[in-house]
Amino acid sequence: MILFVSGCSKNLEDRLIGSWQMKQAWRQQLFGRDYFQTGYENGIFTFSENGDASFTGNGDTLTGYWRADRYNQTYYNNGTGDPESRSMKFLRISVVNFQQNRRIELEFDDFRFRDNWQEIRAEQYSLGNDRIYELIRK
Repeated sequence: MILFVSGCSKNLEDRLIGSWQMKQAWRQQLFGRDYFQTGYENGIFTFSENGDASFTGNGDTLTGYWRADRYNQTYYNNGTGDPESRSMKFLRISVVNFQQNRRIELEFDDFRFRDNWQEIRAEQYSLGNDRIYELIRK
């Protein structure tokens, strides 16, 4: 039996609660950005205080949950030859509409607030193919 216990930092939670719209997304490249459409730009993600989440768009409503928390990641610094640690924040969104056979699973390795907590810049790390998503508060 696996038991997963998660708690959110209240300040982090408070800043995420509300409605958000996907503004843009891109793959980070060596000399720029490769913008792409996620399919979620015309909808609204809503995060409730109790951890419930919904996505409403294109005539559909998907419901589920969201989780966010802080964690430390340790990595090897090639320059110094020493292990280093940095503090990060993860965000997971999981919503589904079984009747429409639709599911959205977004897992961000790190995110930060911008523009006085009115924008989220969330990142998915992948070797040489990092993806960045920007959401704006609605």
